[in-house]
Amino acid sequence: MNSLVKQFGKDQGLVFVEIIRASPKPIRAQEIKQQLIDAGVKKADVDRHWTRVQRVIKLHPQITMVSTRYEWSTERQPARNSLDVLAGNLLAKLPAWLARALVQNVTDALASAGTADAGWVDQEFEKARLVADLAVAVEVLQTRGDTITGVVKLFTEEARRKRLWPLGQPGETVPFDPGSHDAEAQAPEPGTAVRIARSGYVWRGGGEPIVAAKAIVAV
Repeated sequence: MNSLVKQFGKDQGLVFVEIIRASPKPIRAQEIKQQLIDAGVKKADVDRHWTRVQRVIKLHPQITMVSTRYEWSTERQPARNSLDVLAGNLLAKLPAWLARALVQNVTDALASAGTADAGWVDQEFEKARLVADLAVAVEVLQTRGDTITGVVKLFTEEARRKRLWPLGQPGETVPFDPGSHDAEAQAPEPGTAVRIARSGYVWRGGGEPIVAAKAIVAV
């Protein structure tokens, strides 16, 4: 009990979460608070902090409301839900324990291949691929001598934000890889030394890197 009181002094929200998690059945707010009061925390402090935490604790990916009771779920909410909370400009306003849980929920889902959230990864890749296509188009215009330095910079920054990275640099000599390169003329045998004529882009946002736009190469 003393450890509970000590922990409450450091992170009240996390203690409320732990009480819900440890409860063998759905638990009312009054029961949550009573456990802390019985452990030696002042009632006024419990009430004050519960009022502050109550409005956000329901956003936890593993806490659900059953009538007026709080219940811990071994199955997390869809990662998309957690991402929506984080993306809604709430992160700076959320307690650290909740932000950590939401971030972990999204991270775990994206790291697990073959889950229901894989569809969300695919959607994000498609968005990134579109940016890759635009970046390639801008590079083509620059090659023609168009004065688009500012546009190139803009799209380069956008590509970085979309977790897109150049696939080779113009003039670089590399072994031909059909999965990463398209030849200007007839494709050579894999492994043949080729020169990159136009950079491609690889997306690094969903586990293994994915080629979003192949580099154009010449023998």
